[in-house]
Amino acid sequence: ANVRGPGEDMRAGEVVIATGASVGPAEIAVLASVGRPEVRCARRPSVAVLTTGDELVEPGTALGPGQIRNSNGYAIAAQARAAGAEVVMRRLVPDDHDATRAALAEAMDAVEVVCVSGGVSVGEHDHVKPALTELGAEEIFWRVRLKPGKPTWFGRRGNALVFGLPGNPVSAMVTFHLFAHPALRALLGADPAQPAAEAMAGEPFPRDPERDQAVRCSLEAGPGGWRATSTGTQNSHILTSMLGAQALALVTAGEGEIAPGERLAVMLLP
Repeated sequence: ANVRGPGEDMRAGEVVIATGASVGPAEIAVLASVGRPEVRCARRPSVAVLTTGDELVEPGTALGPGQIRNSNGYAIAAQARAAGAEVVMRRLVPDDHDATRAALAEAMDAVEVVCVSGGVSVGEHDHVKPALTELGAEEIFWRVRLKPGKPTWFGRRGNALVFGLPGNPVSAMVTFHLFAHPALRALLGADPAQPAAEAMAGEPFPRDPERDQAVRCSLEAGPGGWRATSTGTQNSHILTSMLGAQALALVTAGEGEIAPGERLAVMLLP
C-alpha cells in the first residue's frame, strides 16, 4: 500500500494534456509533476463590447424618463471573459450614425472580435448595419430563424470578426452564447462545439410556427435522465429568466408543443 510503482499515473510518451485544453488547477499540478515549469498557451482573443442606445445609462446613475440601465455591456463582457477572451474596450454608444461609425471603426482596428448590441435592425435609430457597410465590413449573415435573436448580424473586416447582437438583454446573452462563444473558443485553439445533452421535458414546451426557440431552463437529474423545466416567462426583455438557467432547450419550429415526458435537445450553459 505504501509503494507507488512507475507508470501508475502516467507512462512515458503518453499525452497528459491535449492541445486546446483549458489550464486550471489540475492541469497545473500535472504539469508540475512531469517537470514542466512552462508550456505554450494560446493568447487570449481581444474583444471590444459596444452597447448602443440613447436610452441607456450606466449602473449607479439615476434613471430619467424613458431610460434603462446598461446591462448588456456588463453581461457580454462577462461572457467574453468566461469564454477566455480579454475585453480591452467597453463603450456606450449613442443612437447617432457618426458616433456609431467612429466607435465601430476604432473597435475593428483594435481587436479581433467586436460585439455590438442593439442597432442591427432597420429602424430609424438603427445605425450599426449602415455604418458597417460604409466601413467595408463583409456581411456573412443577417437575421436568424431563432427566438430570441432574430436580428443577429455577423460579418468581418480584415482580421476582425463582428457580431451584431440584438438589444434586448436576453437576446444579447443567448446569441452571444450561440454564435460568439464558439468563435472565441476556436480562436483559443479549443473545441468550439457547445456541450449538449438530451433531456425529458418537465412541462409543455410550446412550439413557434416559424422560428426555433432557445428556452432558458433548469435541469434536474432523475431516474430517466435530465428533466428540463423553463425558468419562467421567456420574453426577451425578462433578464431574470437567465438566473438559474443551466441550459438552453432547443425547441424546433412547428405546430403544437413538446409534451411533458418527451425528449428534447439541450445546450448546456457555462
